[in-house]
Amino acid sequence: MKKYTLLAVVVLLLLVLGVICVALFKFANQTNPEPLLTENFTENLNETNVNKNKSWMSELANVTKKDYSLAANEIYIEYARPIKEQSKTAYQLNINKNDIYSMFCVTQTLRNANVDFMVVKDGVQSLIFLNTTDSEILSKIITELRNFNIQSNVTEVRL
Repeated sequence: MKKYTLLAVVVLLLLVLGVICVALFKFANQTNPEPLLTENFTENLNETNVNKNKSWMSELANVTKKDYSLAANEIYIEYARPIKEQSKTAYQLNINKNDIYSMFCVTQTLRNANVDFMVVKDGVQSLIFLNTTDSEILSKIITELRNFNIQSNVTEVRL
């Protein structure tokens, strides 16, 4: 019983939707819409439009070619390329462990050494870049990481 009731409601809605669509289609395709303006005013408006169209088209057709051209502004744009800085030297810290505790120890060690660093997660491996050129600080970092049983080394990278 419920199935037939649902089917009847769906069919009824489709019929109502179809009737609305047909009515909207007929309304959109009316050929003689009701005029909003008086007939005399529309006739005068049409005559003036025709006269204007004939006048500007005939004037345009009778224009002769000029022997001169209009002056144009010339703009010179100079683009100075920025001076390319020489490549900077940074160091990459390579570590043998990549678990959460080891990364915590590495970041704390680098913060205590006051070194600018950046950690980039590359899949399973973490790349650690150091922004310093002081070899004493680099060796100090390596020795402090050995206290946490983290074997590390430093390689030079050109940026």
